[in-house]
Amino acid sequence: MRKLFYISLIFILGCTKSIDFQLPEVDQIIIVEATVESGLPPRVVLTNSQGYFDPIDSNILNEIFVHDAVIILNDGNNDYTLQEINFNGIYLYTSLEFGAIGQLGKTYSININVNNKNIQASTKIPQSLMLDSLWFEKYEAYDSLGFIGTKFTDPDTLGNCYRWFAQRINTYKYNYPPPFDNVKGTMKDSRPLAPIGSSTDDKLFNGLSFEFAFPRGEDGNFEGPDDEGIEEGFFKTGDTILIKSTTTTYPVYLYVRAMENAAVSNGGIFGSSGNLPYNVEGDGIGIFYGYGVSYDTLICE
Repeated sequence: MRKLFYISLIFILGCTKSIDFQLPEVDQIIIVEATVESGLPPRVVLTNSQGYFDPIDSNILNEIFVHDAVIILNDGNNDYTLQEINFNGIYLYTSLEFGAIGQLGKTYSININVNNKNIQASTKIPQSLMLDSLWFEKYEAYDSLGFIGTKFTDPDTLGNCYRWFAQRINTYKYNYPPPFDNVKGTMKDSRPLAPIGSSTDDKLFNGLSFEFAFPRGEDGNFEGPDDEGIEEGFFKTGDTILIKSTTTTYPVYLYVRAMENAAVSNGGIFGSSGNLPYNVEGDGIGIFYGYGVSYDTLICE
């Protein structure tokens, strides 16, 4: 085994010859990201797929959204036609009708027609579950940084799935050096964020009460001045946290787990490529999330 290891290592380090090849052209595919969750209107974002090596610039971002789609949401009894709106530069489809607001226990389906293409998907909003308790668990190496600790009791029915989010709803008290010289008074997180490892099923803890801790999620290019360096992934003393705990379905759990695994291995030479386990069918790919939501608030002290 040792000889094989040395041979493989020499082979990898010695491969320096450049290889030129042309990637085949691929057709654009419609990507669906749809969400129904208890207490909120439905949200559907439609985008066009992009080539892996295509440049990312403002023109691409302006052209990536799919417009003028006809989207029908059904809650098992009634149909609701979703309308396209521009929300902070993101085009999404939604309905503000009272009946379209997500309800616990209901199964929803969507039917999308656009550019002579038809896409369908369905999901369920499971019953929500509350966390037993919450606390700020300080990290031993720092006095003011830590994670969110929680105790949770899983029902004695195998097959429950969960996902965790958190949002810092307190505001910045002062400005930082550019480009963060105008953040004073703004909320730290614009939305609830899910950390890597945010989703799980209950195969390992069905029917048990247990404690766990989870870190702070990140918001990509929208990160604030204290989101990098030693504070990355941590909450800190003085933060007020809105915790969003959700129940979801097994297909959504599989998708989130695969998506997070792909995000962690992005750029690794041993990372495997492939489509995620979507629950969308027809002339597109994507995910239809269903979340049963409960909220808690924690002040980090």
